[in-house]
Amino acid sequence: MAGNYDPNAYETVAERLQRAHGDHKDLRIINRIIDIVRDTENRPLQYIVESSVYYGEILIAVDVAEELVGSSFINKSNALENASTSATGRSLSLAGYMGTDPNTKKPVRPTQQDMEKSKRVEGATKTAPQAKAPAVKREYTEEEKASAFAVYSLIETKTTEEELRSAWQLNLDLLDVVIEGATLRDHLLTRRAALNG
Repeated sequence: MAGNYDPNAYETVAERLQRAHGDHKDLRIINRIIDIVRDTENRPLQYIVESSVYYGEILIAVDVAEELVGSSFINKSNALENASTSATGRSLSLAGYMGTDPNTKKPVRPTQQDMEKSKRVEGATKTAPQAKAPAVKREYTEEEKASAFAVYSLIETKTTEEELRSAWQLNLDLLDVVIEGATLRDHLLTRRAALNG
């Protein structure tokens, strides 16, 4: 997809945001960090950011983006900001603010930033091994596993995104516990997708 990339053919996130603000004076965008993967020396390796689009108090769209520290020139110093911008562009596209394919003139989701990332990832998969999470997984105690299972067993009772967010925040140290083939993090994200579905 990025092989024929022409940066001028794609809308920037700033342009998409300007259009959305023009149409919705009550537009609110709330971005939050949902994960930071760190190396054994506690240096950030990867940022995952969630972006939520609201018209007034009504949640319209939510999406996420990730960036690897050092995977590009800009990500050597601004990976978090880049992830935030990407998440904003993705959530705006779900809210109906998509760009246009330069060849077909049909709506498309990618922004200029998405296409730059796609091109970067195609060419850099072999050049950024330092940006991978450490292979060593944390061992959880039986008590921690039981606590994570208790949270998991209550996920289906959560009926609002706020309840899920609270469960997430209260159990940050247990998000990687594997329960029935998936992490607690994945179970919470699946439930959120079902609620927003």
